[in-house]
Amino acid sequence: MFSLDYADNRHMTSLIKRKLDTGTLKVLCLLGMTLFVLPLKAERHEISLSIEVYDLSSQQTRMISPNDGYTFEILEKKGSRYKLKIFNRDGELIDDDFITHRSNVDDNFVKVEVESLLDSLADMADVGVPPKGDCLDEVLAEVEDLVEGDIRSECQVAGTNQAWKSNCEKLFDEGLPEDALKYALKVMKLNATSFKTNKCFDKRGLKHSGHTSMGGLTANGFKNDLMADGLPNKCTFIINDTDDRSPSSGGDNCRGRMYYIDMCSGGSPEVKKDYFNLGTGTCRNGRNGFMNESGKHTTVLGAFFTHTKAFDFTHTTTQTKQYSSVRRGIKNSGGPNRASALQLLGLQNTNNLSSKNGKYIHVSPHRSSWGCPSIAPENYYMIEDLASRGPSMVINYAKEGMEDIEECTEK
Repeated sequence: MFSLDYADNRHMTSLIKRKLDTGTLKVLCLLGMTLFVLPLKAERHEISLSIEVYDLSSQQTRMISPNDGYTFEILEKKGSRYKLKIFNRDGELIDDDFITHRSNVDDNFVKVEVESLLDSLADMADVGVPPKGDCLDEVLAEVEDLVEGDIRSECQVAGTNQAWKSNCEKLFDEGLPEDALKYALKVMKLNATSFKTNKCFDKRGLKHSGHTSMGGLTANGFKNDLMADGLPNKCTFIINDTDDRSPSSGGDNCRGRMYYIDMCSGGSPEVKKDYFNLGTGTCRNGRNGFMNESGKHTTVLGAFFTHTKAFDFTHTTTQTKQYSSVRRGIKNSGGPNRASALQLLGLQNTNNLSSKNGKYIHVSPHRSSWGCPSIAPENYYMIEDLASRGPSMVINYAKEGMEDIEECTEK
């Protein structure tokens, strides 16, 4: 029977004490039938720079450095002073009668991350401390509940790991339009494990399955095959902000701001900021807004899911000369021999004619479009990535005119 010696037990106990900062974790059967009840306090912090604290009890001043491994709780804020409770590296209380100036706390205190415990427990389990099985599963389940409680609701997307959730939270500090980001995450969350927003995408018909852009795909194939287990690509997606026309020049107002987002690039999300072209019916001729109608040359608003097969836009346009030049440029730069394009299936009543009307996401040499959210030729890799990981998500966002995604969601 597996057993832990005293040192292992003490290490596990101190690990949990130091790493969790909310709630109370009851760990049964780590040592046979032994019960641990570990009190876990809120808002536990570490320091990144040395600080000076004053002990009210002894009336002594002492210097604490990050290497001491201490953690802190803020008990009271009074004027320019904070009262602290301080724990040593084993999670044992040193004293709760320290004070320090707020300048030592602000921009220096770092909240202890709960997620790191999950990785530590998993690593210890891999080497047999504690044993894998029901006991570890129970521990991890309780820890997961605590972790979820510290994560904003928009980032609690099924099928994603703690690194993804951490990057999701960091994404809110990357300068994206917050309403658009929340909208995109809601769409992803609804469709995380099954295709829920499926009521409107084929209501007005899709491009014929034999068309170059469809590659044999039918509505049933998309719904019951490609999206059978929900949205596969939760790593990369695009948000087109139609309200931000700052990339436009020359007074035509025909370029909006595009954000290509990678949630799985490492310890931080990667955001590529560039432009996308709007339809002339929206930005120039006729000023038809964002009408979801044929022949209006308008950009359409809402959420789209992509096909999984990129195609050559050269084969779907009469502007063969211009797009052949784009295709050669992409090939010469190491990309595929095509002017990269990808079918978009609009999920809502505001954009479900995008497929039928051929409003694809594609590279373009022009500075406007006939409704396609077209992008710079050098960004062809974004289209290829969305296709290879797809179906993927694209959002055309505006503060006004967005339909609630739940209007087209299966209840």
